[in-house]
Amino acid sequence: MQLNRVNIKTARMSSGCLLFLLLVLGQLLINNTGFAQSQAETKAKLEAVQQKILTTQNQLKQKSKELNQIEKSLQQTDQAIGQVSKALRQTESSLTDIKRRISQLETQQQELEAIKQEQLKILSSQIKSAYRVGQHDYLKVMLNQDSPAKLERVLSYYQLLNQARLEAIDKLKVTVAALEQNKQMLNQSQLELAELLDLQTNKKAELVKLKQQQSANLAKLKQIIKTEQQQLANLKQDENALADALQALAEAVEQLPGQLDFSGLSKVKGKLLWPTKGRVKDKFGRRKSGELRWKGVMIDAPGGQLINNIYAGRVIFSDWLKGYGLVLVVEHGDGYMSLYGHNQALLKDVGDIVRAGEPIALVGQSGGQAMPGLYFEIRHQGKPIDPTQWCN
Repeated sequence: MQLNRVNIKTARMSSGCLLFLLLVLGQLLINNTGFAQSQAETKAKLEAVQQKILTTQNQLKQKSKELNQIEKSLQQTDQAIGQVSKALRQTESSLTDIKRRISQLETQQQELEAIKQEQLKILSSQIKSAYRVGQHDYLKVMLNQDSPAKLERVLSYYQLLNQARLEAIDKLKVTVAALEQNKQMLNQSQLELAELLDLQTNKKAELVKLKQQQSANLAKLKQIIKTEQQQLANLKQDENALADALQALAEAVEQLPGQLDFSGLSKVKGKLLWPTKGRVKDKFGRRKSGELRWKGVMIDAPGGQLINNIYAGRVIFSDWLKGYGLVLVVEHGDGYMSLYGHNQALLKDVGDIVRAGEPIALVGQSGGQAMPGLYFEIRHQGKPIDPTQWCN
């Protein structure tokens, strides 16, 4: 009776534990679902703000219809270059992976072939031993033995040889099957490699044509905006549009659901790495044109070079902006943002969480630049600050 009570009590405890675990798991699923929904909502809101910024820019009045058409053509070409460059980088990454896989498969093929040859030697040796013992005639082995003890020994030896031979044959079958499978995988990888090499060639040719079109658009743009006064007016309009866009993004970030705990940049001042390698050509605060001064820095760098995120954060803008080309903006928390302009390709999308040092773009000359380079800004509470005080 006492034992039954203990069992009942144990069962109740087990049921209680099970119920508790189910409740905990249920809460975890709710939390995970809530997090995913929050991330999706955040991405949707950021994309809506980005679209509003782009629409506003498209509505800005230009000085002439011809200028508007050229800048629109420049935008389309820049975006096409960005898409092709991104696809080309993905293709090159896939090529690297396939070449590595082929190298591994070839090494495995050599190892399996060596194992096969060794197994064939063992099997050949066992067959010779069996031949010497019994001339392949099991009955003859039995009849030719006078002594029962000797017969038993010979039979045991024969059976052991036979068992070893069967095991060697089984191992050889496994090795041959592995070799065949490896060969098929190797052939498939080599086909994929050939296809990717063709794709890479086509993408490179497409990129060359697009860059030629980009240069032609730039030449037309220079013909229209000839005087310093016209250049200054255009630069002012671009700077004002950028400031408005960043202000809209800052306001949107404050209202996002599920705020991420980014600590800002105040604790890492002077410790950040530059986003790309190159010489700082135009420094913060120096005269740009007329009364306009640089709000960031221009870094000379070869086209296609990687641009890395300076610190952990979230991408809040990833698209083309007039005057700055393909632009990516990362918010780092506590009112800090970093901006990367004139890119050849954008490797991250709105809403993506990015780590410090993670590749986010490729150096380019989009937005009407004559030479490739990176325009880089850091802002706090909407105000530009000198990147040279933050990066070393």
